[in-house]
Amino acid sequence: MLNHRPRVPLTLAVLAAAVLAVVAAVRPFSSEAVGQPAKAANDEAGIKQAAAAYIAALTAGDLDAVMAFWDDEADYIAQDGTVTRGKAAITALFKASPPVKGAKYEGKAASLKFLRGEIALQDGTLTVTDPDGTAETSRYSIVWTKAGGKWLLSSVRDLPGEVDEVPSAAYPQLKALEWLAGEWTGEGAADVKLAVRWAENKAFLLMEYTVQRAGAEPMTVSQRVGWDPHNGLVRSWVFDSQGGFGEGYWSRTGKVWSVGSSGILPDGGTGEATNTYEFKDENAFVWKATDREVDGQPLADVEVKFVRAPAKK
Repeated sequence: MLNHRPRVPLTLAVLAAAVLAVVAAVRPFSSEAVGQPAKAANDEAGIKQAAAAYIAALTAGDLDAVMAFWDDEADYIAQDGTVTRGKAAITALFKASPPVKGAKYEGKAASLKFLRGEIALQDGTLTVTDPDGTAETSRYSIVWTKAGGKWLLSSVRDLPGEVDEVPSAAYPQLKALEWLAGEWTGEGAADVKLAVRWAENKAFLLMEYTVQRAGAEPMTVSQRVGWDPHNGLVRSWVFDSQGGFGEGYWSRTGKVWSVGSSGILPDGGTGEATNTYEFKDENAFVWKATDREVDGQPLADVEVKFVRAPAKK
């Protein structure tokens, strides 16, 4: 939500108790609210107030007030994909293209989802009406984080203006994960196998894990990874053979894909983790689960190296 336009940089599957917890990124707002209705309502109100104050600062042309809403480590991604990292660099962008004097800024939120803890994903539109009456509307996606009791802009992304044009771009958005296609074997405390293939029209990437532990029934985890054109993010949905499920959003930094995760376990409990898929080469990647919690209780980190299975003759 920069001057005229904005960004967001955004699987549950318990593969085996204490071995794998493949969980991808977003806890639905309803899940966050369960058992904490007052806190959830207060947090939602806090974000709405912060957004309204931010819009007011833009309209007033008060750069100091505008930048007070940005986290020091924030990032901004323009619609052309240009990434600007850090509050200082983003401030420079505003100075180069300051809010138009006399212009009216109006923001409308389309959705708000709490991811994990004090992190929320919001998307919507920003309309800028110049003094001569000319109006321009752009779409944005924002990751809000709470620090010191204040909601700040952590990641902002400009999104395409025409939603109808986005679905055809599903494959290009997922192509960077194409290296995962194939058969994989995990090297760890359990016999883990992973099969990855494209769905019809390469609209989704289908991932199926099979976990076999000594003395236990095999467990399967199905994960569907796709492009969410509404939020402008790679998203995944996960289901396991014992009744667990979850959903998430993915982000990429170099050769590492990060998936902040949450979901519902088979017994009705809740689970969270930050999962990463680190590409090593065409025949190996490392999967890690950190920040793991089950019903609020921390669990040890997990790391598994996957190697590509030999081609079948």
